[in-house]
Amino acid sequence: LFFLAWGANLSVHASKNEPLVVTETGDGFIISASGKSAPLFGDDSDYPGVIRALQDLQTDIGKVTDVKPALHTGKIPRSKTLIIAGTIGKSSIMDQLIQSGKINVDQVKGQWETFQIQVVSKPFPGVKEALVIAGSDKRGTIYGIYEVSSKIGVSPWYWWADVPVEHKNALIVNRKTCIQEPPSVKYRGIFLNDEYPNLTLWIQDKFGM
Repeated sequence: LFFLAWGANLSVHASKNEPLVVTETGDGFIISASGKSAPLFGDDSDYPGVIRALQDLQTDIGKVTDVKPALHTGKIPRSKTLIIAGTIGKSSIMDQLIQSGKINVDQVKGQWETFQIQVVSKPFPGVKEALVIAGSDKRGTIYGIYEVSSKIGVSPWYWWADVPVEHKNALIVNRKTCIQEPPSVKYRGIFLNDEYPNLTLWIQDKFGM
């Protein structure tokens, strides 16, 4: 349901109104290239749903590039590049980035289901560069993670509508700070009992009564 709700109502803005772009060429943060994918990191003190979303991103990067990245939830791994996702006030690693001045979350903190995506130079010792996804709350972080999945080419309708995933040899993120503002509709989602006959009949067909 997160994927459905997220895909149905999302507005992302970047600096100078330019959206987050993931390309196969150019100068930027390398998610995956030359047979290597940047590892993912989520603080084990964060919400379980955030770690689950990171597992989905891990799988999605593997679908696109055929190179599935490692996922770490304990200590920060030794890696020149890293993808970090965390909830402000819940993830100790995210709070550490804020306190050290590596990221500024003034436009995100305290908002409803808001996230910020940016590339950060030298966030921690031994890490040259990181793609940081900071969420204002649990769902904000989760939506931010799935935004990256969408931009690398995995549709939120991948499972429901069998949307194919196009292979890419490399995934490179432009160095832009992207922020999703609070949604215009506070509670995003679908109501299963309002989706008759389409969803009801689909469930009956796939899973029986």
